[in-house]
Amino acid sequence: MVPNSPKETEIDIKGSNFKKLAKFLKAADKRGLLKLKEIRGEMYVKSFDWSHQEMVQYTPYIVAPAKDGLASANKDQPQASRGSRKDSGGIIIEELFKPSRALVPLFEDIGAQTETGFFTRKQVRSVLEDYIKGRDLVDAKNSQFVKLDHRLCDGLLTKDEYSSMTVIRRDQLHTRIQEAMTLYTRVTVPGKEAKLRTGNPPTVDIICEKKMGNKVVTRVVGLEAYGIDPAEISKELRTLCASSTTIDPVPGKKNEHSVLVQGHQVSAVTKLLASRCKLPERLLTVVDKTGKAKKAKNKN
Repeated sequence: MVPNSPKETEIDIKGSNFKKLAKFLKAADKRGLLKLKEIRGEMYVKSFDWSHQEMVQYTPYIVAPAKDGLASANKDQPQASRGSRKDSGGIIIEELFKPSRALVPLFEDIGAQTETGFFTRKQVRSVLEDYIKGRDLVDAKNSQFVKLDHRLCDGLLTKDEYSSMTVIRRDQLHTRIQEAMTLYTRVTVPGKEAKLRTGNPPTVDIICEKKMGNKVVTRVVGLEAYGIDPAEISKELRTLCASSTTIDPVPGKKNEHSVLVQGHQVSAVTKLLASRCKLPERLLTVVDKTGKAKKAKNKN
């Protein structure tokens, strides 16, 4: 499906009506496009019915060939991990991982390295799978389990587990190795140099609180991290909300400013940042200190 999808179209099962791959496959099985088989709770595609009418009539989407130099340039760029994405508007958020000191020997054993020293989520998964296959660590009785050698024990087990565990589920192993690595986030805003930071991507905080008695204000902090001018947002909110706005320096943070707008304007601010600034919802943190939700609940 991915190779035959329109250019720059991201296929994500979570964005479909099925939400989960298992539901999608079961629906295809019900329509007769394929046959599924369940083994130990896992769904496997047993066969396809290539003579099915929908299969016969299917016409692949014609993908335009890459321009000269584009394909080779893309090969040199690290592939985005599952949690990394290019958001509409050109903001690029990438999750990158760096091996911890305990995991460095494992990566060195199979010659896993990159120019920057960072790995995407997909690359980390490939490194672990290559290590498992290269050391013949797949459990002979159940392929979903992996035998633990000294490298895996040193890098991923606790002291108590070291002497008691000999095998581990493959999916748990992948989860552990990513949790054991240091997470970095690289944010690239159009026209500006990419910024790398430890941990998750920075968030824009939308805080609704009371000032001077019952006066409610909404404060927006963290716009500069995504190249958004607080002055422009302040001007637009003034018109959009028909309320007064001010810009104040953020205490303890150099070159950062907060936008203050009168009233409970969480909804208006969220919509503006999503539509105009193209900020995805996952980068917005809303904190309501007014107790509005609590009062509403007490009335019921």
